[in-house]
Amino acid sequence: MKLLLALLLLSLPAAAWAQTSTGQIDLAVVDSSGAVVAGATIQIVGSQTRNVLRTLVSDEQGTATAALLPPGSYDIEVELAGFQKLLRKGIDLRVNDVVNLRLALRPGGSNETVTVTGQAPLLAERSHDLGQVIDDRTMQALPLNGRNYLQLGNLTAGAVPNTRSRDRSFAAFGNRGLQNAFLLDGARNQNYLRGLDNRQRDAMRPTLDAISEFKVQTSNFSAEYGASAGAVVNVVTKSGTNQLHGSAFEFHRNSALDARDFFAAPDAHKPLLVQHQFGGSLGGPAVRNRAWWFAAFERTHVSQETTLTSTVPTRDMKEGRFGATPIFNPTTTRREADGSFSRDPFPGNTIPASFFDPVGQRLIVLYPDPMFAGAARNFVRSPLESTRVGNATFRGDVQVTSKDQMFGRLSFNLADFLKLAALPEPANDNTRRNNDSWSVGYGYTRTFSPKLINELRFAWNRVTVDQDGTVKRDEVVPGSLDPGVTSGTPTFNVTGFATLGAEPPGFGNLPLTKSSGVWNVSDNASLIRGRHALRLGFDYQALRIRTSTTLNGRGSFGFDGSYSQNPQRRPGTGSPVADLLLGLPNTITTGTRGESNERAHNFYGYFQDDWTVAPRLTVNAGIRYELTRPFIETDNRMGNFILDPGDPLYGQLILAGDARRPRSLLETDKNNFAPRFGFAYRTPLAGLVVRGGYGIFYGQDEGLGVTRRMTNNPPFFGFGALTVTSDRVLTSTTYKLSSGIPPRQAPINPKDFVLDPNATAQLRSWDQRFTIPYVQQWSLSVQKALPANLLWEVSYVGNLGLKLDAAYEANQPLPAAGAVTDRRPLARFTKASVIRTEPWVRSNFHGMATRLEKRFSQGLSFLVSYTYGRSIDSVTNNDVCDGCGASGDFGSIQDSRNRAAHRAASDHNMPHRFVSSGVWELPFGKGRRLAAAGWLGRVIGNWNTSGILTLSDGIPFTPALSFQSANTGTTTRPNRLRDGALDHPTVDRWFDVDAFEFPAALAYGNSGRNILQGPGTADVDFGLHRVFRLPMREGSRLEFRAEAFNLFNHPHFDVPGSTIGTAAAGVIAATAIPNRQFQFGLRLVF
Repeated sequence: MKLLLALLLLSLPAAAWAQTSTGQIDLAVVDSSGAVVAGATIQIVGSQTRNVLRTLVSDEQGTATAALLPPGSYDIEVELAGFQKLLRKGIDLRVNDVVNLRLALRPGGSNETVTVTGQAPLLAERSHDLGQVIDDRTMQALPLNGRNYLQLGNLTAGAVPNTRSRDRSFAAFGNRGLQNAFLLDGARNQNYLRGLDNRQRDAMRPTLDAISEFKVQTSNFSAEYGASAGAVVNVVTKSGTNQLHGSAFEFHRNSALDARDFFAAPDAHKPLLVQHQFGGSLGGPAVRNRAWWFAAFERTHVSQETTLTSTVPTRDMKEGRFGATPIFNPTTTRREADGSFSRDPFPGNTIPASFFDPVGQRLIVLYPDPMFAGAARNFVRSPLESTRVGNATFRGDVQVTSKDQMFGRLSFNLADFLKLAALPEPANDNTRRNNDSWSVGYGYTRTFSPKLINELRFAWNRVTVDQDGTVKRDEVVPGSLDPGVTSGTPTFNVTGFATLGAEPPGFGNLPLTKSSGVWNVSDNASLIRGRHALRLGFDYQALRIRTSTTLNGRGSFGFDGSYSQNPQRRPGTGSPVADLLLGLPNTITTGTRGESNERAHNFYGYFQDDWTVAPRLTVNAGIRYELTRPFIETDNRMGNFILDPGDPLYGQLILAGDARRPRSLLETDKNNFAPRFGFAYRTPLAGLVVRGGYGIFYGQDEGLGVTRRMTNNPPFFGFGALTVTSDRVLTSTTYKLSSGIPPRQAPINPKDFVLDPNATAQLRSWDQRFTIPYVQQWSLSVQKALPANLLWEVSYVGNLGLKLDAAYEANQPLPAAGAVTDRRPLARFTKASVIRTEPWVRSNFHGMATRLEKRFSQGLSFLVSYTYGRSIDSVTNNDVCDGCGASGDFGSIQDSRNRAAHRAASDHNMPHRFVSSGVWELPFGKGRRLAAAGWLGRVIGNWNTSGILTLSDGIPFTPALSFQSANTGTTTRPNRLRDGALDHPTVDRWFDVDAFEFPAALAYGNSGRNILQGPGTADVDFGLHRVFRLPMREGSRLEFRAEAFNLFNHPHFDVPGSTIGTAAAGVIAATAIPNRQFQFGLRLVF
């Protein structure tokens, strides 16, 4: 019945994502002469739980398949009259693996048992995908700073750190890192909230002790995997066993043990850092052989000192005395006969207290007194910022009957961050942010027959961001705070001095609340028909994103000294502090609270056939259909500025609910069929397999950041804002602080809204054809099994990315003199900046990857990978998120009319990358190959080492200008005279700055994007562990761990300053990886 339902749903427009986190075992039963044996009874039993997961019978070809098995260790029992019973023990099935086993029976009685112990074969003889599994032993043994499993994704061949994207993970074979998909126990685990406040792409990141293993699939995976034009990260959590087992740990870092930063002065204070990570796990049977439970918990405490330097007014300035700086009285401003304005100076350049504005006087005393002599950088604060994170996972597994298995899981991550500003409260507002995530998973597997198995999955996850200030709400200036603002004061920008009321860098527009919810139901069926292993499935996904934030909701007031200057000769006269005391801002900006509640419903489906054409050849063929729908806003609070050529509504801002357009304002992309094809051929040469494949992979909606969503168009966000720019002469052109400002305009009815062409609030425009990006991938690889449990693989990988989204400035004027707003090409519709998002980017990658892997045996495991390739695109990451300024930022495109000139090496292009990791149990000690007794054994026995070596080229970067040479409102570049690269670059001169010059006035530069390359990486992380065996029970041990990150203290430099014409051009001023850091840990395992 479930199979019929799956077939019906697959035929509908709504079908599924339906990824799984299972594996498959293919069996061939033969006799001692190699002839096939039909009718043999096969049982697959969990090694640790002793429950029978599958009972099979070999067919007339002697074969049997166990599909949809959860990853783990299995024993396989084979019985047939006239043969000895065969027990094959310790078969490790990893996530997404297809294990091919040949089981040879010997003649004899069934009361005789032949036991064979050995690992699963290394070769992938039934599948064609590329990827890497990282198991629990490797995760626990390798040095990890912060215990984040995702860092180990960079061990995978073809993976490079995605350093310029907000997700901060990795990109694979040139694909966009933000197109990576994350699975947790087979269900979607994607984070749909992106921004400076939440950068990770996975919604729930379990503690390391809760993860059994994970796999990074990098290319050409089968049709059951989709909604990903990048890699797939498939995480499997641990389950309980028949034995009570657990762990407890504490990891500690302290800056006292860390090396000094490369650029720090020898006698400089080293910022304090104290980090504790502690927790544990426990699991066991609820009902032996039938039900099991598991729980893991981790707590992270980080206290980190930051050094913040500011400029504050002197005590004399706060009392109105400005020494030799001429200070003029704005109340004496008058027009002279020639039309100019003049003012009288205050006697002695001192403002009498009677002239102080009450609000200005109240604000000025918030500034702390200087700590050092001098007018600049005279105040230093070194506050302790804190991070508190709690992470837990609870899981239960039940063998209901011999044909029914279930599991359930609850995970949560509760994070609290306290970020401190440059000045103490209440002069500045510190910020507290809560980033919480919750995840629930449920799975039910039903074995209808040995050849028909069904798997039902349900998952829900929720991510929330709640950010607000710690200072009590204080309007200060009447009318300055939006009613939705719950804390803090307005912002007072005093030119040349520290800002009052400011939040820490990267925080603003408080309060901010965002949340996303994802509901996911999927079903997968496996059917064996002769030589065909068929799989089909569907998936339904419901998404909701809610945001509530303000744009200048606290109000912003600017003081530049205009009102205390001599209007006839401003330089050298006046002071911004004087204007603050007088209560006369030159600019005022306020905004209002904006809210949105967006929803989408997605449907996907697939069919996969793994056909064993011959014993040596398997063909993998499949097809997917993906229906990713655009978001709607529940109250129609969004609009789209139409710029599609030929559209009769061109140049109009159309609001949701308009009968002329869909409610989403975008047309659904309904033709996303994704064929997949691959093969695996076991050659006559022993241990040699050739594999290859081709597929189309549709991605995800990339426009999920708040800032550039259509919900940010007027009149729904920031409407009713007040913007005042004074004439800097007459006090009548501004509002005095103590007098207050006009109240905000009441929200307008969208039906009454008319776009004002003279309004300058930024608009958002989206291509109405909601096109889902996709990538064509192809690969050819050769695997060779070597002695000593080694696997060597060499692969060629290529891909072509099409219809990738990117934004650009659609209202960019041509280079010319005059105000930018007056010259905009759409000025008859709007003089505002218009962010246009379209699927205009293409990417491609060609490369070679090789890896040598040894699975753990005889105390040793390692993984060595090398990748050589080149990735090209026009925009690497479409980071349309809150405040993101990475490569996807629309302003990085110099000429919107010539976007093809932006095509160059991708931001993550690293032609050469070598990564080696390994775990080695030194052979000395009890139970090891070289037992050592007495004092010698106590000294040299039971030591383990582990490490990661990374050698990599640097990332490319682009030379830029500090000014807009073309006067078009966007970033411009210099002219390039010659190559610019140096044979022997140094920290002080990384590239030839003389190879670039300023372009002519009102012209673009000819320098290209990413034409220079930054410093490479040569990094070693190393761990040394001492193991103490405990008498509690077999396998119990206590581990002392010492880990060093950047062991040899090699400086890993960041890219140099790239702004031509500045002193920082070509100069490296920071490191990309910290200097050496130590971590110590204690871990109990029982």
